[in-house]
Amino acid sequence: MKRAAWLATLVWCWIGTMSVQANDHDVAEMLAKHEIEYLQRLYARATDQIGTNEPENIEAGRAVYHRIFTQDATIRASDPSGAEFRVVGPDEWVKVVDGALSVFDSTQHLLGTQIVELDSLPDPDGKGGEGKMSSFLQAWHQDDDRVIDIYLGTYYSKVRYTPGIGWQIYDMRLEKVAGEVIDKRP
Repeated sequence: MKRAAWLATLVWCWIGTMSVQANDHDVAEMLAKHEIEYLQRLYARATDQIGTNEPENIEAGRAVYHRIFTQDATIRASDPSGAEFRVVGPDEWVKVVDGALSVFDSTQHLLGTQIVELDSLPDPDGKGGEGKMSSFLQAWHQDDDRVIDIYLGTYYSKVRYTPGIGWQIYDMRLEKVAGEVIDKRP
C-alpha cells in the first residue's frame, strides 16, 4: 500500500510538471476550425426551422442563412441521378429549401463527421482567410400520413473570412450519397 501511494505521488508530480505548449498560430487555427464547423451546424438548425412551414421560423432560418452565407454564395444540391439545384444567395436558397421541405410535417438534419482544411488565416487586419469543409449529413423528413424520407449526403463547403462578420460559406454543394423513402400508406 505504501508503495502504491508513493508511485501515485510520483506520477502526480510528474504529470503536474508537464504542460502543453500552443503558440498563437495553433490557437488561431483551432478557433478558426471551430467557428467554421459551427457554420454547418447553424445551417442544419436553420434548415429545420424553415422546414416547420411556420412564417416566423422561416424568417429565423433566413436570418441564420444571411449570417452564414456570403450574399453571393453559390449553393447547390444534387442527387445520384445527377439532377442539380443551383442558386446564388441565401434568399434564393431559402426558396429552394422551403419548397423542398414544405411537403413534410417535420424534419431533422443531423451532422456527423466534419473535416475542416484551412488554406489561410485572416491577417492581423482581418483580411484574407480561406478554407474548405466537408460535413456528413443524415436528414430525416416525415409526413405523418404519407412517407418517411431518409437522406444521406455530404456537404462540401468553401469558406472565407469576412471582416466585421467572421467566417462565411461562399460555395456549398450537397451531394446525395444514399437514401430511402418509406411509404407509410396502407
